[in-house]
Amino acid sequence: MSMSRRKYLNGCLFIVTLIIAVSCRHPRINADKAFYYWRSNFSLSEKDKSYLQNVAVSKLYLHFFDVSWNDEYNKVLPVDEIKFDSTFTNTFQYVPVVFIANKALDKTPLDSIDELSRHILNEVSHIAGANNVNFKELQFDCDWTDGTRRKYFDLLTYFHKEMNQAGKLLSATIRLHQIKYAEKTGVPPVDRGMLMFYNMGKINSVPGYNSIYNTRDANNYASHIASYPLPLDIALPVFGWAICVREGKVTGIIEKAVDKDFSDTSMFSSGGTDIFVSHKAFFFHGKYFMKNDTVKLEQVTPDLCKSAAENAGRYLKDERRTVTLFDYDSIYLTNYDKKDLEKIFSLSN
Repeated sequence: MSMSRRKYLNGCLFIVTLIIAVSCRHPRINADKAFYYWRSNFSLSEKDKSYLQNVAVSKLYLHFFDVSWNDEYNKVLPVDEIKFDSTFTNTFQYVPVVFIANKALDKTPLDSIDELSRHILNEVSHIAGANNVNFKELQFDCDWTDGTRRKYFDLLTYFHKEMNQAGKLLSATIRLHQIKYAEKTGVPPVDRGMLMFYNMGKINSVPGYNSIYNTRDANNYASHIASYPLPLDIALPVFGWAICVREGKVTGIIEKAVDKDFSDTSMFSSGGTDIFVSHKAFFFHGKYFMKNDTVKLEQVTPDLCKSAAENAGRYLKDERRTVTLFDYDSIYLTNYDKKDLEKIFSLSN
């Protein structure tokens, strides 16, 4: 065989090997596309429906209610229950989501967890039945602790049996620290986990640091994803907020904030990239500002979300899943075009 022929064959072999290696490293898995809808009033206009269908979204995770401890009544109560408008139809697959506060679990005796579970199930069934919400999956959201783990897992065990008997799935949100320290935190007894691939850093006043998503913090946890024993769906961020700071200390957060919220020059001036400084004392978005307080705006741009998607995609197992964006809100999604969303949903950049 001639030297040129051998070089040609070796070159072809190298290209084929490279293609196989890249394909194995970045598998393209068909995913169900979804959004979280985290508002107490559910209403989709025809424009909303058209937008969601245009990007091939098939599923919406609906925040049904919170389970919280009420100090006044000295009992656990559902709060922030979702309300549906009269035009609701089962256009998409809907997944009810129930958030459980740790204090509600902490205050509930262990031998009363089944009773609490029945109350929650009745509330979910009532809301779904009254509004004709058909669902095949129920999800719980709780950042459980060592002290509440047993109670929470007992509650999940109750629901796992109930859901499976009804031919439905049970899922639970999973934080990245619960992925990395699974032996310590435990693995919830559910059918699937929803990995919340954001809010992984400490909220602080450091300029340029994004506590919603940053690659450095993500890389401290991401390598443990592949070994997690539950099949995982994934939630990625498309939101932002503003961190209020006084004398270097965080005093609060303004949810769903964007830069135009701080454009009134009679109240704020620019203190640098995504930093705003107050000129005087005033109330703003429910927060009290003093003169020279600062605001640090943190947002997830399309490029940052695509980076998060690609990073997570390197470690997720090769299986069908749901890729969910948190959350559905036009103030942020106007920055995302269809191509951005297609790449995010495919976990590529």
